[in-house]
Amino acid sequence: MQAVVWRGDRTVDVEKVEDARLEAPTDALLRLTSTAICGTDLHIYEGRMGEVNGMVIGHEALGVVEEVGSAVVSIGKGDRVVVPTHICCGFCYNCVRGYSAACLTTNPGSAGAAYGYPGMGTYRGAQTEWLRVPFADANCLRLPGEPGDQWEHDFVMLADAFPSGYHATELAQVSKGDSVAVFGAGAIGLLAAYSALHLRGATEVYVVDYIPERLDMAGKLGAVPVDFRGGDPVEQILEHRSRVRKHAGATWRGEEVMGGVDCGIDAIGFQARDRADPSREKPDQVIHDLARLINPNGRLSITGVFLPNDAKPVGELERRGDLAVPWQTLFRKGITVGMGRDHDKRYNTQLRDLIIAGRAKPSEIVTQRLPLREAPDAFRRFDQRTDGYIKVVLDPRE
Repeated sequence: MQAVVWRGDRTVDVEKVEDARLEAPTDALLRLTSTAICGTDLHIYEGRMGEVNGMVIGHEALGVVEEVGSAVVSIGKGDRVVVPTHICCGFCYNCVRGYSAACLTTNPGSAGAAYGYPGMGTYRGAQTEWLRVPFADANCLRLPGEPGDQWEHDFVMLADAFPSGYHATELAQVSKGDSVAVFGAGAIGLLAAYSALHLRGATEVYVVDYIPERLDMAGKLGAVPVDFRGGDPVEQILEHRSRVRKHAGATWRGEEVMGGVDCGIDAIGFQARDRADPSREKPDQVIHDLARLINPNGRLSITGVFLPNDAKPVGELERRGDLAVPWQTLFRKGITVGMGRDHDKRYNTQLRDLIIAGRAKPSEIVTQRLPLREAPDAFRRFDQRTDGYIKVVLDPRE
């Protein structure tokens, strides 16, 4: 079968690899109809996760069941399904409590497994024609419709991007009437903004980035785009909030000190950019900006990835896997901090039902659909943030 294989820093090839097959009675074999490129794949692509020559990458898969093991009971041949990025067993200590991203069965000796991801098990990635799904009853979410229909791009977003964006708002405890600032307008940041506005009732959502196409997409979703090339994004948001509050009028005595936002979301992680020079990384930039911006008693969500071992760290602190965090500011303000990978299985059923009901349309962020064979060029353009490559879906059938 054809698959996207890592062959060195910023090099992937589409190669023939051994066909996926059933390996256990609990497995299912999928014929994929869509598979997406995630920003996390770029960490591998850029060589930030070490030497993984020959690894099949990708972790967002939608397809049709072609074969099931003898122990699989809830799905069968011909079912349309999406599978979460994080592979879970459904019965371990963490899974039964809803923490599927920290499954204790699928990656023995660690907490959490995923497709095509270094350090998270030996599972091949999902940018392929066929995919083996372990513990299929726990991992396959059945879907209506047919391949290529109006839901194709919505449903592939259920594999990772949509649950991750929603998880960001869950960690930040976004609720009706809240103001929210999202740093990072990649797919996760955009879907976090979308979830805050359209699913959780936020009144104002600001999205900070510097890529024009991403900022345009944030505006189309209903958020207020903030380009940090135009000045300190914290000051820009505070100024905008001041105008809004002045128009609305103050309600409570001393409310002036609450001119920031209620919730902040870091959707970038360790590759945050230095605002003074966006060509350089500054991993602690976002946490310092959010600490300044969030109101006292606010909530902070950190969903951008931080690597335990960055192969190309920008400094000695980062080499040790550490980060300079303004704890005194967060402590003084009484900020609640939530962080970590999304437990996608916890969310994807309800998000699927919102899609079917017409209440959610995560495919609004999809910008390209390309044949699998064009993956090398798609990775290059996506990595360079050029030509409006925001969220790319690959078609394994072409």
